[in-house]
Amino acid sequence: MRKCLGVLIVAGAIAVCAEAEEATDVFGFQKFFKTKEGSYSWDSRHWANGNARSLANWAGDAQDPTQWTDDRSSDGGGFYVDGQGTMQMLGSGPRFHINGQQSWATNKQQFQNVEYTGYFKRDALGGEKYGGMVVGVRSGALGHGSPGGNNCDAHTYYARFRNDGKWDFEKEWKHPGSYYRSGTGVGHQDPLWGSAVLPVGKWIGMKYVVYNKDASTVRLELYIDSTTNATPPGKWELVGVAEDAGLDWSGASGGAASIDGCSYSDAKAAILQAGDAIVMRSDNDHPYYKYVSVREIDPTALFEQGENVSSSSQGSSSSTSNLDYSSSSENHGQSSSSVNPLPSSSASYSDYSSSSMYSGPNSSTSNLDFSSSSVNLLPSSSSKEPVPTAIRRTYRPSLENVPVRHFDLLGRRVPAKK
Repeated sequence: MRKCLGVLIVAGAIAVCAEAEEATDVFGFQKFFKTKEGSYSWDSRHWANGNARSLANWAGDAQDPTQWTDDRSSDGGGFYVDGQGTMQMLGSGPRFHINGQQSWATNKQQFQNVEYTGYFKRDALGGEKYGGMVVGVRSGALGHGSPGGNNCDAHTYYARFRNDGKWDFEKEWKHPGSYYRSGTGVGHQDPLWGSAVLPVGKWIGMKYVVYNKDASTVRLELYIDSTTNATPPGKWELVGVAEDAGLDWSGASGGAASIDGCSYSDAKAAILQAGDAIVMRSDNDHPYYKYVSVREIDPTALFEQGENVSSSSQGSSSSTSNLDYSSSSENHGQSSSSVNPLPSSSASYSDYSSSSMYSGPNSSTSNLDFSSSSVNLLPSSSSKEPVPTAIRRTYRPSLENVPVRHFDLLGRRVPAKK
């Protein structure tokens, strides 16, 4: 939905209405980037059309208005849609593809610069440790062992909230080889829930943003909502950021430097090209999904995050997780939002995996101005908000470190006010 910002009346009774994109998605959850003009998006509203149905034996979903639902599971177990908005993965190797290049679809879309938002609930303990909430972007729809496909076309960046309680980004060039990285670097998988595993019976949100930062570098941003029980607009905490410039992160098994049998051989090359599909998958478990949306974004066009912002309590890194483990019956009272501390000029992106929370659309049309005295930039000792182990920081911003204007909450340049 778009809203009209204003009407310009010109002599001769000519009116021009300027429209602006809503800052929340179709379910009411916060968007970070604006949708690319002329692109097509996908969302799971058709899961709530009142028609319960099983999607078995690679049948797809006739009630998906885009016709992009593509079952690429390893068996015929498929998926169950309850008609009330929730999809459950079934079988031993569920692979739910959102395939924007289905040959029979009326509208087609490739995915390059993407913002994925969705909520996940683990149904029971078990499943493979590398399973869980696993989302891949820039993927070749037939590149993952599909009949008639080519494994050289896998080219996927995954984000994983893993069953074993860790998180990572995984890079795959040729299926099934891949390698991973986390906040502590290539070859590492950091704990997200302390020493605990991925919780059971709790709705957990993932926002996964991937875009080309420049002609040679891909940027991946991963956020979690562990506190709102899937209540719009969500409360998003930055889990981690990675940038792939083709230097040190392999997309082959064991971190190998080269790949055999494909038209390409450099396993460390960044995956810069668009893909046909978004992938949601797991192995030997049956999790639930709801409120899923996928948009092709304009990475130069950020939504403003609002001026009524307060900071959260932050502490030093610890082996004890503070992620919210509460059940869905908990009263989720919390402050509305929090400043994401910006790094000092000497900090790298990996130096500020801070606990940024965004929790609502901005009604203002001005850029966030950190010079305002109403913005508290220092940690609050009274905040009760839990901070995940993976994103707790010792760094605290000072006023001289924070740009007065022309930077968004992640430290990227935005156009100056006019």
